[in-house]
Amino acid sequence: MIGPSGRVPSPQRSSRPRRTAIAAVGLWVAGIVSLAIGLLTVPSSGPNAPNLATLVSAGFAVVSPVTVGAILVIRLPRNPIGWLLLLSGLSLSLSLGTGGLVGYPFDGDPGSLPGAPWMALIAQVTYLPFVVGLGLYVPLLYPSGRLPSPRWRPVALLGLIALTCGTIKNLLAPFPAGTYPPTVANPLAVSGTAADLVSTLDAVTNLIGVIALPLIAASLVARYRHAAGIERQQLKWLAYVAAIVVPALVVGIVLSTETSGVLGAISTIAWLIGLFGFGLMPVAIGIAILRYRLYDIDRLISRTIGYGTVTGVLVVVFAGAILTFQAVLAPLTGGNTLAVTASTLVVAALFQPLRRRVQSGVDRRFNRTRYDAERSVAAFAGRLRDEVDLGQLTADITRAVSQTVQPTTVTVWLRRS
Repeated sequence: MIGPSGRVPSPQRSSRPRRTAIAAVGLWVAGIVSLAIGLLTVPSSGPNAPNLATLVSAGFAVVSPVTVGAILVIRLPRNPIGWLLLLSGLSLSLSLGTGGLVGYPFDGDPGSLPGAPWMALIAQVTYLPFVVGLGLYVPLLYPSGRLPSPRWRPVALLGLIALTCGTIKNLLAPFPAGTYPPTVANPLAVSGTAADLVSTLDAVTNLIGVIALPLIAASLVARYRHAAGIERQQLKWLAYVAAIVVPALVVGIVLSTETSGVLGAISTIAWLIGLFGFGLMPVAIGIAILRYRLYDIDRLISRTIGYGTVTGVLVVVFAGAILTFQAVLAPLTGGNTLAVTASTLVVAALFQPLRRRVQSGVDRRFNRTRYDAERSVAAFAGRLRDEVDLGQLTADITRAVSQTVQPTTVTVWLRRS
């Protein structure tokens, strides 16, 4: 189009990406500030004081989704996964921040902050979007930002129902005992028949959670079966983190009533692993969607399985060796120090040979690209020793590079003397 002066006006850059970036950065700052308030106001002593591992895990569970979400919103604003991560992390951050302010003794008395009951209500309401967003909608939409197919819409609707029922329950039910100071009560709490209805909503929310977990797993399996290439690699990143988070959360839920002893320690460790895994999930999603070192997941999976298998075998060998050496050496030495030393030497001697054998078998199954590449290189090296024809050598080099590196194009330059 030509302007009145006869000149073509310069195209103006759309301000939408800039507004989106400003909004993402603003929400990120709000999440970090709210997290800092929660960490600064958390009780340092008393029965409700969390340990350092819990604080670190909770902080990581906030920083990771808000940071990765902000990056994805800026880089890929049309993909809803970035917004889901950002808003999920922000909701947990608000819950931690307002919850910390409720219990902080401003005048020497916890719960003395003006409006403390309303802040407690905000804390109770805002943690649920984190669970639903990161636990249901992100896996359901990952990695394209769309459902695997229209038939998965009822699952998305279940998440919305669970969020609605859980929010209403948190708004109208009394605060959980021991969560806040005794002087802080829910100003919207109901009683009588309405309280029974609220309890029913809580049961509905829990039931949907039980139903949704296998459905989400099924959606990922269905998406993986129909995916290829890059999308399959992206799904492997999420599956890798889920393989750590889900078993930990199952153990934590099963042992949630245990508060002391060995089972209590296992429950605490399981919850920490699960919470830390929730923080790792956005990192894995960010790596996969931005395709940064995308194909390293095969190596990561094979190394995890390999070292896990080797560790399990060596633990069994170590325990068996101690029992054997104790039975043999106890009559002679009168103690078990020598048995422990001998068992340690046996395990140390077995580590490298066992690791090589196990890793080779695991690579053959889970890191096939690396396994095939090593075999191709070894075969090429064998042919190279006896090859004298320059044309055949060029063909062998091209074939070896194509099989191992898999580039788009291959060009071989040979300098003739």
